[in-house]
Amino acid sequence: MKGVLLLSDGIDSPVAGRMMLELGMELVLLNFSQGDRRATAKVKKLAKMLDKDARLVVMDHVKVQERIRARCRARYQCVLCKRDMYRTAEKLAGEVGARYIVTGENLGQVASQTPENLFALDSVVKKTVLRPLLGLDKNDIIAVARKTGTYDISTEKSAGCMFVPKSPVTKARLDKVLSEERRLDEQA
Repeated sequence: MKGVLLLSDGIDSPVAGRMMLELGMELVLLNFSQGDRRATAKVKKLAKMLDKDARLVVMDHVKVQERIRARCRARYQCVLCKRDMYRTAEKLAGEVGARYIVTGENLGQVASQTPENLFALDSVVKKTVLRPLLGLDKNDIIAVARKTGTYDISTEKSAGCMFVPKSPVTKARLDKVLSEERRLDEQA
């Protein structure tokens, strides 16, 4: 059993990765960088803590984010960004023989993690998306992060995403998401 874990420098995805490792899943770790050296250093530390032998792939995601910001409505930034991440994860999964994409998404924890938005994300890939934290309380996730030693690293200072809009869409309709994505294909 093999999966591609979308690994950020935050609290949730390392915990999701730990849970899947404990279930016997082999993970390939995929991070989307925005050029913040501190965040990348945190991800590398978290990757070593999760599985020192796991392959870590760091992809520059700034150009993708800038293209979305330049061509699409701001409120769709997070959903469109994550759909691109899912596509990239699926491609990597194909290359490494992984059946699953694993995320640290938690239902309702942030505005973009609503049932409607998760549906819009899942629809872009054929691989099964596993969300081991889906129904967990944030305090429970933090407790696991503390227990496994990732909490202190995850809470070290870093810049955070510079592309998050003031008012992200929380109930994305797939037809609207697809309409926004078509703007990305238009000639500049």
